[in-house]
Amino acid sequence: MTPATTRRALLAGIPHLLAFAPVIVVLAAAGNGLPDPIASHFGFSGGADGYASRGTVLALAVALAVGLALLFYLVARLGGARSAPVSKWDTRRLLVGMSWATAGLLGVVLLGSVVANLGLTDAATAVLPWWTFPLGLFAAAVAGAVGWLVTPSTPQAGEEPEGVVGVPLGPTERISWSRTVGSPWLTLGGGALAVAGGALGVAVNPVAGVGAGLAGVAVAFLSRARVTVDRRGLTIALGLLGWPRLRVRADDVVSVAVAHISPAQFGGWGYRVVPGGRGVIIRSGPALVVTRRAGQRVTVTVDDPETAAGVLAGVATPEGRPC
Repeated sequence: MTPATTRRALLAGIPHLLAFAPVIVVLAAAGNGLPDPIASHFGFSGGADGYASRGTVLALAVALAVGLALLFYLVARLGGARSAPVSKWDTRRLLVGMSWATAGLLGVVLLGSVVANLGLTDAATAVLPWWTFPLGLFAAAVAGAVGWLVTPSTPQAGEEPEGVVGVPLGPTERISWSRTVGSPWLTLGGGALAVAGGALGVAVNPVAGVGAGLAGVAVAFLSRARVTVDRRGLTIALGLLGWPRLRVRADDVVSVAVAHISPAQFGGWGYRVVPGGRGVIIRSGPALVVTRRAGQRVTVTVDDPETAAGVLAGVATPEGRPC
């Protein structure tokens, strides 16, 4: 691990400890300033509709602080083991920014739910302040931007696509190649967001966790893809259900190449649309790069792209296409 990788990992984990610190201090030091039990869950109108002991809420805050800090630390540390090209959208810096944004949102919302109980003798009269969610979103935006700015860039290690020689095929020959590519860290990151959103929705307010929960589910769902090359061309089936799908017909292929790709080059993971093409970027590493007749490139990260490129280049010739 390089010093920059370690620094990124620490920067990804520490904000959660800091964001939950005010909540923990208020719960531990408020004494008679808080009722017991306190209002821990609020309905859409802001009124209290769920209660828990101060000890339970304090334990939840500590568990979330430590758990999220450790999770984001590990994701940033293990995900930073490989170098990647520097880009305006350096995804490892974005990971830290996402961690800071999550910490900012959760910290403000949980603090608001505790502040709503201050000075009360009956928790049933607690009302979540109206400013809780707008301030939480503002804190998330500011914290995310600051996290991205203070994080060191990723070392450059990119390369240009290299052309390949097609596999010669006769008019009656059939050939097929297929691989599944997935990212356990992308799945873990999506799961972390989903869990954080669910915890926030259950502990505080249903609206509070919707955004993070849905984003987490989407990230986890699209953390794998099935790449197939046959006489019809290239097919990329996304997600656990193999949908949506991206197809490039054999007669639409102009050239095929392989390259080492980083998510930083596409502004993130998943299905990406960038100037000059599209990509299915599940992880950094080897990738298949296909240039279409219109000039756009389709890029997909996958193991053994050399074989896939050779097969696709072969079926893209007039002799290799279906009759």
